[in-house]
Formats: sequence, C-alpha cells, structure tokens
Amino acid sequence: MSKVSLSNLEISISDNMVVIPKTELDRLWNDELVGRMWGIADVAKRLSVSDKWVRNEILYNPRFKLEIENLKLQGVVIKGPGTSPWRFQASKFGPWLDNHIQNFKWS
Repeated sequence: MSKVSLSNLEISISDNMVVIPKTELDRLWNDELVGRMWGIADVAKRLSVSDKWVRNEILYNPRFKLEIENLKLQGVVIKGPGTSPWRFQASKFGPWLDNHIQNFKWS
C-alpha cells in the first residue's frame, strides 16, 4: 500500500459512483460471464466482427477444428443438428477467445 501525505485534500465522489477494493472489482469482472450463454451474434459483437467471420475464421476453420470439437465434448460449445443455433458457455469460451486472439486471421 502506498501512502501520500496531502493536507487539505478533498475528494468528491458523485452519488452514482462507489469506491470498492480492487479484489472486489476483479471478482466482479470474473463473475461477469458466469452462468451466461452466448450465441454467434454475441461472440461476433465481442470481437467486433460479423457472424459470418465467426463461422469462417473460428467455427469452420480447420485450424481450430479439434479444439472446437473438444469444447463441444466438454459442453462449452453446443451445436445441435441441422439449423439449430450455436451456443457458447461464456465463462469458458471467453477465455478461449482471449487465448487465441493472436491466431485469428483479422484481414
């Protein structure tokens, strides 16, 4: 912890703000994705790309085929038969995206 001596310091905090410990803020950020499911549009929005890009560059990309299949087996990625939508367990798929961000083709 750092200490700074300042006399006559006054800090104003607006009514719509609170001060919380950093550990609590970190916990809140980590809990943001818990219990949430994403669709392709959610993943696309998170990456600032199109739904088509998510399909082509992640879901149907041979480079990630085995990993996506493993995520399906774990229930992190869910794809039913035919035209049923893709679903993603946000708390697990979000970190997967973060870990692979350098491997995506952004052009």
